Amino acid sequence: MQRIFYLGPHPDDIVFSCAGSVLSDVESGHEVTLLSVFVSGEQAATRRAEDEQAACALGCKYLSLDLFEAPDRPEISGSLGLFMPFGPPHLGITSEVVTRLRWHIGEGARLYAPLAVGAHIDHRIVHEAARSLSFALGLPIAYFEDLPYSLAHFAVARRLAALETPVPKLPGTERASRSQEIAAYRDYLRVLPVMRRWPIFLRALGSHIAARAVYAADSQGQRPGPQPKLTPSLRTVSASHPARLAALRAYQSQWPLFADSPEALLERLVGYGRTLGDPLPDTQTYERTWHDHGLRTG
Repeated sequence: MQRIFYLGPHPDDIVFSCAGSVLSDVESGHEVTLLSVFVSGEQAATRRAEDEQAACALGCKYLSLDLFEAPDRPEISGSLGLFMPFGPPHLGITSEVVTRLRWHIGEGARLYAPLAVGAHIDHRIVHEAARSLSFALGLPIAYFEDLPYSLAHFAVARRLAALETPVPKLPGTERASRSQEIAAYRDYLRVLPVMRRWPIFLRALGSHIAARAVYAADSQGQRPGPQPKLTPSLRTVSASHPARLAALRAYQSQWPLFADSPEALLERLVGYGRTLGDPLPDTQTYERTWHDHGLRTG
């Protein structure tokens, strides 16, 4: 039995990104904890309750660090400030995340953290904090591909390129021109239900501005420190386990932002996974993680 921690920047990030892996680890007899780092604002109690319900559906433990989300912190300005490169303004909150993680995580644990696809600064902070904790305690760490951000074409490849580590040619690792990648992210955003609240012109303009901000943030290179050395791992998981849908349904405040129903969202997440490898039965899909071997101290 291993102690395994899945680190989510916010409630819903783990369930959207890698619920199949959580279920697989639980069913293998491991002690699995879903840990949400940033939970604040008027909906904090609601979102924490949704997290607890999802963790119960998956059969794992749950922890929340209850730190301030990006909109509630002073270094973030405006909605586009959510999408920015990681830098000196974020070192304080990152140090706080590392400190609080150490309250709960010790030697012998295994970490799964966000790859930080999509340029959301909270995802970048958790990625950097998890790397720091892994380095300090000698813990094995792997990064999951953040969903639904990874649904945007070229988003995963752009993040991998920013980490400045060579990766094999795999589905989703190809690049394109700047204009093509911005257009791909714009097209991903403009069809989301959360964007349909806007008039068509404002929806197109807002999606384009946000896509440019994400592209700029994604273009930041690897920060000083141990260079990532990533090895991809493709895991076959259940696509139809009732607990996956139950966990998605728990996030009643969030899934309507990304799909018309929990079933539709699950179909998109499962469909993305099936693009990552060879054909599978309808009851299965893939989840890909990237194991970081660049942090070993011994």
